Amino acid sequence: MVVFGKQVVLHMLTHYPQSISIFYLAREVDRKLFNLFKAHKRRYASQIVALDFKKAQAMAKGNNHQGFLAQVLPPKLSTLEEIKQLNKILVLCGLSDVGNVGALFRSVAGLGFEGVILDTPMPYEGLVRSSLGALYDVPFCVRKNVLDTICELKGAGVSCYGAHLQGQDVREVVFTKRVALFLGSEGEGLSSRVLDKMDCCVHIKMHGKMDSLNVSVAGAILMDRVRG
Repeated sequence: MVVFGKQVVLHMLTHYPQSISIFYLAREVDRKLFNLFKAHKRRYASQIVALDFKKAQAMAKGNNHQGFLAQVLPPKLSTLEEIKQLNKILVLCGLSDVGNVGALFRSVAGLGFEGVILDTPMPYEGLVRSSLGALYDVPFCVRKNVLDTICELKGAGVSCYGAHLQGQDVREVVFTKRVALFLGSEGEGLSSRVLDKMDCCVHIKMHGKMDSLNVSVAGAILMDRVRG
């Protein structure tokens, strides 16, 4: 699995060094930075490989790699049994944008939530890159049947809150100790079948002419409100 981009690779080097097996360099790097790669090589038996621009472009699938790429281990999946024991869970229903999902993983890691449930498998390479490696910190699982997932969460004593424009103002809601926050797809939101099974629906009160936010922004605000 390959990630790319200077800041992504350096962040992985600093925070998740054990996940990197090969550094691919398609540009000259200064001595101080190269010494960091060499130190990683000595400690973790990684490799440093020079690439020409064409090969680097192919590995990055035409994206801007800035001359820095790395082969990394895939993150480890958790089970639903493990996730439903947590107190603060984010459930993503129908999201398709890797950038949004990666940003939400970063918010989970930074805002005190503890795990993520996805109903749609997504490419790990993109998620690791867009989450700046948060996939390695946040337990997550993939469960396609959202309705069954809701039943299992409720059976474990977790209250389910769905994001919806017609929900209660999130600032006025008193959340239970164990919470699963459900976010719907970028275009359609949560389905009516999912909304019917929620214990409560919440929304962010808006000002002016805007009635909604990007799902990753809204998710971060809602998680912060849940955390109190």
